[in-house]
Amino acid sequence: MVELLLRHDVPRFSKTFGERRAALFDDARHAPLRPYRELAVLFFLRDELFGSILPRIKRRLSFLAPRELVAEELPPRGRIDWPRTLAAGLRDRPGEPPLTVQTRQRRRHFATPENLLTVATILAYRNVVQHRLDAEADSDAGQALRHPLREIVDSCTRELAFPQFTGLVRACERIVDGYAEQTTDELEQAVAAQLLPGRNSAYDDLIAWRRQLAALRLLDRDGAVAVPPMLGADPTDDNYLYQLWLFYEIGELLQRRGQVERWDIHENELVFHWGDGEARQQYLLRHDRAIARHWDKAPGVRPDLYIVRTDRRSITDPSAPPEEQLVWRDPGYVLDAKYYKPRGSRRAPGDTVKRMIADLHLTGERHGALLFAFQRDEHPRNAPDDESDQEPNVDQLVQHAAPLYTVQPGVAAAQTSVPDVQVAVWRVRPAIGAEQEAHRILAALLERVHQALGVRHEVRCHGVFLDTLSAIERDGLRDRAGAALVVEPAHNAELVACPKPHIGPWRVDLVRRDVHCLRDPRLCHIIQQVGARPPVRPPRTINDLLHELSDLFARTPAEDLDDAAASEVARRVMALSRRFAEISGGLKRLATYEAHLRTYGMGNTLDLLGPAERESLALAVFLVEQINEVGARDYSAPTIHVASVLELEVQRRLLAVPNLTRAAFPHGRPTFGTLGYMRANPHKTGGDWACLTSFLASHWIAPVDPDDPGRSISFDNFVSFMDQARHVRNLAAHTSPVSQDAYGRFFLSVCQSGALRIGALNVLLLAWT
Repeated sequence: MVELLLRHDVPRFSKTFGERRAALFDDARHAPLRPYRELAVLFFLRDELFGSILPRIKRRLSFLAPRELVAEELPPRGRIDWPRTLAAGLRDRPGEPPLTVQTRQRRRHFATPENLLTVATILAYRNVVQHRLDAEADSDAGQALRHPLREIVDSCTRELAFPQFTGLVRACERIVDGYAEQTTDELEQAVAAQLLPGRNSAYDDLIAWRRQLAALRLLDRDGAVAVPPMLGADPTDDNYLYQLWLFYEIGELLQRRGQVERWDIHENELVFHWGDGEARQQYLLRHDRAIARHWDKAPGVRPDLYIVRTDRRSITDPSAPPEEQLVWRDPGYVLDAKYYKPRGSRRAPGDTVKRMIADLHLTGERHGALLFAFQRDEHPRNAPDDESDQEPNVDQLVQHAAPLYTVQPGVAAAQTSVPDVQVAVWRVRPAIGAEQEAHRILAALLERVHQALGVRHEVRCHGVFLDTLSAIERDGLRDRAGAALVVEPAHNAELVACPKPHIGPWRVDLVRRDVHCLRDPRLCHIIQQVGARPPVRPPRTINDLLHELSDLFARTPAEDLDDAAASEVARRVMALSRRFAEISGGLKRLATYEAHLRTYGMGNTLDLLGPAERESLALAVFLVEQINEVGARDYSAPTIHVASVLELEVQRRLLAVPNLTRAAFPHGRPTFGTLGYMRANPHKTGGDWACLTSFLASHWIAPVDPDDPGRSISFDNFVSFMDQARHVRNLAAHTSPVSQDAYGRFFLSVCQSGALRIGALNVLLLAWT
């Protein structure tokens, strides 16, 4: 733990290991831990020395200022001692004025025992750290420790550059190396003998600090308090250390493999990727963070470790209170770490497993794992055969690693539980020199997480309509929350079984399309998707078709019905009516309805249409026949079929015109109103109208009526008709029903006669070549 924290998160080191927790043990049992605890001591001594002792020493630095007699040339700097000056002049130059004078000066210097001891202490501390740094550099485990140790060396060098310390470094180096007459112990005794109460107490702390450095022990401010062992005395703290170790050990594994995307040590978050090729996914690992729960007034859940995909999907209910808005989200993987003492049982503690199962139910999660340090293995597995020094790949790491066992609901008895929830029990043992074993287990665990979270189902509608129910069956229907589903006989067709494989293969809700679909976010999870549509019941009769069409029209708000929206509604209407023709056998009789079209005025032009367009017109004739049989009054569906053929033919021709900028196609393709918009706004379409009219000057044959060759139909006349047809088509795509007379007039104007004499569709097919 010390090694990992010093390698990845030095600030957390001081917060995690208190002074007494990192106490040293001198017996042989703790000999392997001694190098790491020495590192802990060195870092704690660093904080005390550089953060407290040295700043106080430098603020009240000791010095000596003795008076001295100095012979100076004029002008002097000190105070002149005239008697001595005159006596010297009479002795050396009698009868002449003196050239030098005797002065008294105070020369302050800092070569005091206290300062010498301070500089010698900094040098000794640097030597100890440098020795440790040199020893760590020889082993692989110590390579990452060089950076934090180097910071101590650099701090010592900066302190020695203090102006009052610089002149003492050479003398102190001789003292530390043992070449001076005075040793550091004698210097320390001299300083201790001169210290008086009330003076700079930092020197007292310095002497105490030196004793701790000599023994490699922490400062012991309260000697009466016994030092507890690092592990085993407080299970809560032990568990927290085990959690930290797992978090940083996983980070170490991912960092060695180059799979870390982002590591925020302050937020305890680690973003990494796992998998190769198309299976590669990015995940977020969080330590000790609360997650949302789905139970009211229940205790919170704060997993030790939690893994989710970074592209996590969620569904919310904006109308609910903030704490209840979350409806569903992609599952995560809950990991709980337990540092218990060795147990005789081969099963994990029952209370721990029960709590994990409870946490999964509280949060709606399905995957969980318990990580134990000392759990026994009922069937021990061997380590990998590859003992080389090379870093093993994922296949080698996970080949022999697996959970000890898995707790899950019984298949036959899982009637009141989530059937696919699982709690896996793993053993991950922290031990010095066993990093490869820990990495092997953790890699296998991450592979299990990837298998559980890497593949997910698309959130879309899978609704299946139920058959007509009897009165007794209707009375007993309940939704998932237990509320009664009030279904009148007329609404039997609205009952839908709604599977939700994105939650689980077992999840199926019973809903009403007219109440829940695209209206209740708790039950309809596609409600926030752009272009989401409710399920459509396959129409078996013309009445079923009309019922489905009325539901489709009712779900299209009038304010949203622009040309693009109307075209989308028309596309769905044609798909639904074609499905009805397929079920009822109408598709097999299309040749008969095409023959009717030839007699209706399209004998010379029907073959100019493509197969899809001919089928759509034939379906319009088929739908009129079916509607007339049942005496219905809404002819919106055949109107849309006829209008869509006209729109598609205009689209095909406009897209084939060269040099158009497409500025008039805001939805990516022409619509019914495109020609009228281009004619009315030539300045907004980037010259497309002028380009189109120039093209049609040689591609529009105005005399198209074979019965009246002298009559010409201009392109402007055709555009004016398209504006009128657009209005009829948009009404048919909304709740306004189209009467039989309105449909008859529209069909005549498109396929037979009308304002363009031979029908607008015939004009388009014959004139625009």
